[in-house]
Amino acid sequence: MGPLPWYVTALGAALVWGVHYPLLDHALKRVSLVSLLLLNALPMLLLAPVFWRTLAADCHILSSLDWDRRILLLTPALTNLLACVLLFLSIGSKNATLASLIEISYPVFVALFAYLLFREIHIDPKVALGGLLVFAGVVLIILNSP
Repeated sequence: MGPLPWYVTALGAALVWGVHYPLLDHALKRVSLVSLLLLNALPMLLLAPVFWRTLAADCHILSSLDWDRRILLLTPALTNLLACVLLFLSIGSKNATLASLIEISYPVFVALFAYLLFREIHIDPKVALGGLLVFAGVVLIILNSP
């Protein structure tokens, strides 16, 4: 059996996120944001020893790069942490459903930053229209939620 098609794994991720968000909402009513962040990191920490060879090889690659390239590879850890904190704050302030409906606008920002950072263009007119519709939905949600 070969690798799964990209759209199957993307839908699988959407399904898992669909379970994850209400669980976050539930957890944030019981534990602090910091504890939840650490609990979310726990599986990766537990898996690290299993992948020690891969991690060691990646550390070697990272150490051989100049600082500009190192920073570019290390920045996702910081953006991930910031995104998680902002998402958890949003869920804690309102609820998982509304927070996720607003957050779902992130692909528009993915396209924008792919272009700004790497000059990559991943959209065509139909995709741009879809992005505009997503933002129209975000505006409707914000306007109708006190």
